[in-house]
Amino acid sequence: MPEPVARTDFPTPPWLLSASDGVALRALAAGLLDSTASDVDLAYSLATRAPLALRVLVPAGDRTALAAVASGETPGQPVPERPRLTFVSRGSTPSPGRETEFSQQFPLFSDTFDTMLGDYQDWLFAFQAALCCLLESWGLRPEAVARVTKPWDDTSLVLDLTPPSVRDLLAELARLHTAGIPVAWHEVFAGSGAQRADLPAETLLYRPRWVPVPARAGQAEILEIPAGNDVHSRTARTLDALRHREDRLVVTTNATGPDPDLASAAAWGLLNAAAAKVTVVDLDRPTPAADILHLVGGNTEPRLAIRDGVPHAFRVAPAAASPARPIDSSGTVLVTGGTGRIGTLLAEHLVAGHGVRHLVLASRSGPAAEHLPTDLDADVRIAAIDAADPDQVESLIASCHPPLTAVIHCAAVFDDPCAAARTPECPDPVMRAKADSAWTLHEATKHLPLSAFVLFSSLAGIFGEAGASYAAANRFLDALAAHRRARGLPAVSIGWSRWDPAVFDAALGSEEAVLLGPGAPPAGQTRPPRGPFPALLTSVPAGR
Repeated sequence: MPEPVARTDFPTPPWLLSASDGVALRALAAGLLDSTASDVDLAYSLATRAPLALRVLVPAGDRTALAAVASGETPGQPVPERPRLTFVSRGSTPSPGRETEFSQQFPLFSDTFDTMLGDYQDWLFAFQAALCCLLESWGLRPEAVARVTKPWDDTSLVLDLTPPSVRDLLAELARLHTAGIPVAWHEVFAGSGAQRADLPAETLLYRPRWVPVPARAGQAEILEIPAGNDVHSRTARTLDALRHREDRLVVTTNATGPDPDLASAAAWGLLNAAAAKVTVVDLDRPTPAADILHLVGGNTEPRLAIRDGVPHAFRVAPAAASPARPIDSSGTVLVTGGTGRIGTLLAEHLVAGHGVRHLVLASRSGPAAEHLPTDLDADVRIAAIDAADPDQVESLIASCHPPLTAVIHCAAVFDDPCAAARTPECPDPVMRAKADSAWTLHEATKHLPLSAFVLFSSLAGIFGEAGASYAAANRFLDALAAHRRARGLPAVSIGWSRWDPAVFDAALGSEEAVLLGPGAPPAGQTRPPRGPFPALLTSVPAGR
């Protein structure tokens, strides 16, 4: 492909606004009203940020239209299921000379047009062939190309192969973008001279935090989490200790500090699925039972902590925005759970958004999986392994070429057929897929200079909403991220509610070990209890 040349007369495309919801979209528009950046810089910055679910087009520089979005008068539109893209030729009369503007702006178009015109002596064919080549370089690949003489069925998205001008073409690309068709805007703007502009930040990430609360003395039975390094035995023994107790309990852990006990953290997640009958009190040091009851015995919040002798309650707050740290794309990126739906979406984003060119997508199913990514502009290897098996993981890592530079663990199991009768012969598949695999990956890579070690956790790890084993496994991931950070190793655990590439990108730059995505309760609030503890016992593994 020819090298892009600097273009000072590049037509500015419409501004592409997107946000996760209507409130965030209005806030983005309001912030842009105060921007002093140039129209083309804003167009470039908006187009090349990770697109979100709610989108709207605003003509570049049109402050009136922008104000209408800010006020809510012009709402955003949700992105539909990816539509069928069709290129159409409407049989336009040849217009020699129109190609001049396109050739001046896009060297690839110029070279292709000259070649086709010389070979076929057909202006319209040469123009449309050159435009198709240009569009393909921008990531647009149609499912059909049609010649039409009447209005096209509007259930399909169409792109006319005879646009009157470059400005019209860019407007069409913007329309396709808002309807869910991916466009490689970095390539579109190449050579335009557009610069990155500061955009209003949307709150994409939240962080867990402990806030001081008044001491409230009271009486309750205190239960200390049993000691033990094995996460499976610790959670099972915790359950055994709780199983037949009806009165309110205060259970102490060491699970949420800067270097938490990993098995205790898993038990903390399990306890958060216990709802109203259990108050979990996290300690930063050994504390006498009388002091615990004096400080928090009368506090009925489900999650408490004692830090330096002061009682604290659990809350969430917006995480500080930080520049994203790009994944090192010079090496291989390993994605566990890579052939599932989330793994496939992640793979597409790593290639398109981070320039990753060497991917290993690992799962137990491997090439037999239902959701295998296709048409990725990268060297993609599908591996069938058990990520909890150290020998298999070490062998896979040793086979990576180029060497491994990032690990993303998004494997998960949701069904637990033995939850009501856990035995050694029926190990916990939920814990194995998430917690055991994460630890194996940590052990196998802790000596490597990774640029990223990302754990896909869930809000269930803190709020315990998807079954006790799942909550315990995800809380283990959160603690493992803190464990690695405490040892100077890269790590972040993202508590997901839904996949969002912008959340993933933002998390890569955070200084926090544990982050919560959209869907976390507003700052200063906690989830309400969900009923008595005994009703949840059927979803928790029995002791062994």
